[in-house]
Amino acid sequence: HVFSGQDMPRSKPHPDVYLAAAASLGVEPQRCAVIEDTVTGAAAGVAAGATVFGFSEGGPHHSTPEALRAAGVHRVFQRMDELPALLAAHAAGAVA
Repeated sequence: HVFSGQDMPRSKPHPDVYLAAAASLGVEPQRCAVIEDTVTGAAAGVAAGATVFGFSEGGPHHSTPEALRAAGVHRVFQRMDELPALLAAHAAGAVA
């Protein structure tokens, strides 16, 4: 499944794309994990009620870890090889 904010009446920071994705998959947004690298996207995921992981590898197109935390992400990670463990912890209910 591919979902894009460009296909929604309102794009990020509104939560519409995440709410539509959850509804399409038949799950509550609170059971969803969102991976975002911008404050705007993170704010959308948080507003949807999802668990949001902020990706910030330090490149020019990524928001800083501090900005992502301020947007309300649950965790910030800097290497994609960290993501499987974060998602496993989320699935097991261990991410607070």
